[in-house]
Amino acid sequence: MLRNKKLLMLISLLVAIGLWMYVMGNVDPVITERVMGVEVEMDGQNSLKAADLTATLDSPQTITVTIEGKRSQVNKTKKVGLKAYVDVSTCEYGKNEKNIYVRLPDSVTGVTIEELSEETAVFTVK
Repeated sequence: MLRNKKLLMLISLLVAIGLWMYVMGNVDPVITERVMGVEVEMDGQNSLKAADLTATLDSPQTITVTIEGKRSQVNKTKKVGLKAYVDVSTCEYGKNEKNIYVRLPDSVTGVTIEELSEETAVFTVK
């Protein structure tokens, strides 16, 4: 009975699937994931409106963020979404360049931001 190759392959496949399900469900390994197309928003526009100014983003408008954490938390982060923003509240008339910051969802724990495809954004205040 055990000499049958097809039976041995079936048993091996079932054991492999069982081990994979255990690792993914119970161990929750640490993974690194790239989240593409995170839109960069401008924070602090109200301060500029008080001075009758507006900011227009030149580049980049979307970035890729690399995050790391437990698989379940990384998947939750991707589902809820990341927020990338530039603080424009202290900018002056003309071309400006500021750092891009990324906000993780409040409901996520143990996830860290490893890398941004762009560290700064260029925008014009008129």
